[in-house]
Amino acid sequence: MPPAANPEFPLQIIVLAYIATAILIIILLQLLRMNGRLAALSARLSRSSRSEKLAEPDAEPGIVEVGPGTPFETFLKEDPERRTLAKKEQFKAYRKWRAEKGLNWSAKD
Repeated sequence: MPPAANPEFPLQIIVLAYIATAILIIILLQLLRMNGRLAALSARLSRSSRSEKLAEPDAEPGIVEVGPGTPFETFLKEDPERRTLAKKEQFKAYRKWRAEKGLNWSAKD
């Protein structure tokens, strides 16, 4: 004789399926919540790094040729009054002088 069918068995499967679905939905909602927080944190971090960059003064050239016989020394010798300028003004005038002398590398050539 075949074993008697348990009438509670399909009900248990349905209840377990609903519980598993509810748990998966809760996990999905938590992941979406974490994603939103991560996006907000990333945006805040990029805003703060951008504001720090804007707060910095104008960037001066990283390498300045100041040794004897360098173009910068030639630039200063041409007009001794240039030595008395502020560094920022010296660099601005030096860049202009280099452009006039054709010493700059540019894509316009």
